[in-house]
Amino acid sequence: MLILKGIIIGIGKIIPGVSGSMLAISMGIYQKLIDSVNNIFKYPKENFKFLFKITIGVIISIVFFSNIILNSLNKYYIITMFFFIGLIIGGFNDIKLNIEKKSNYFTYVSFIIITTLGLINIDNEVNITSNLLNFIYYIFIGFIDAFTMVVPGISGTATLMMLGAYNSVITMFSNIFDIDNFKILIPFIIGIIIGIFITVKIVQYLFKNHKDKTYSAILGFSTSTIVLMFIKSFNSFYTLPNLFIAFIMLFIGYFISKKINLLISD
Repeated sequence: MLILKGIIIGIGKIIPGVSGSMLAISMGIYQKLIDSVNNIFKYPKENFKFLFKITIGVIISIVFFSNIILNSLNKYYIITMFFFIGLIIGGFNDIKLNIEKKSNYFTYVSFIIITTLGLINIDNEVNITSNLLNFIYYIFIGFIDAFTMVVPGISGTATLMMLGAYNSVITMFSNIFDIDNFKILIPFIIGIIIGIFITVKIVQYLFKNHKDKTYSAILGFSTSTIVLMFIKSFNSFYTLPNLFIAFIMLFIGYFISKKINLLISD
């Protein structure tokens, strides 16, 4: 059962707009995951067994579904991207509900700053020729992805799109047994391992002491990601029929996301 739940969380990890941590909440294992990471050395046997089963499920899901998503992006780019955009928009209201209406101006400043930072990268994937810089870059990407694993409501893959690393990471996962991809896989995993242990404590502190600012930052990331995805979509090749279908898929993605969030809230 835990492996199956890991597979579901893994689907949330590779689809932009879907939050793996929110899916973990919906299945009732989010707090257990946080506690297991925080206390892994206190109760190693029990926590390692739990985390191992979840991790196996996530890996199975990522390896299997990465090819499907990659093929969809290659063949039906604007249609697939609009579907993902709809998924992100559908979760907006649930994030906003966590922000106090009487928040001080620092809340709105954090929203503006994060949104602006997210819009800095509106070009293609990041391309680094130096092996050392490439290694450091994917450690950083893994660290950021670990942060999105822990924070409810923020999509890791949508964030990778914003940082210009989505295509390289999903291509790596779709050909994970290709030795050439190890130059991305190894630093990425190192970043995730380091990131999870650090960000679990950081996120707990932020939600406890700066809840409004944290959720405003999440909303800012989501907003900038949507604008970025729209820009990339309209810069790609598409036909009018494809554009029409894309808008239909946007609404479908929106309603699917709303439905998922309603099930979680229930």
